Amino acid sequence: MTTTTANDRADAGSSTLIEHPIASETPTEVAVPHAASEPDLESRIKERRAELIDKLGGLRGDVRPGASESRDKLKAKLSDLAHIVRWGVVDGWATLSAPLTNKLEEWLAESARQLVNKNEQP
Repeated sequence: MTTTTANDRADAGSSTLIEHPIASETPTEVAVPHAASEPDLESRIKERRAELIDKLGGLRGDVRPGASESRDKLKAKLSDLAHIVRWGVVDGWATLSAPLTNKLEEWLAESARQLVNKNEQP
């Protein structure tokens, strides 16, 4: 342990200040137990949204008969998400209520089925 004396304090301008070792440590972040095993809801929603947008972009130039309907369904699914987020995620993703979390989980499940169906088309 290092101590400072009156002489050391008088020379403070010419020498380096010695800090307490614990005070100089940076605080560590507290990890959420499930965060390491699976991505949080916000990142899963953003990832799925990006997948749907990519799929929509791939269908943009498609002239097959079902492509227009597929585009409309993808746009509707993205619109649903926008409404849920706009009206439900008011105070941020950390403060979601259980009903809203359930609604977002349902959206993820429905959009996963939609992606699987769209990937199976020739």
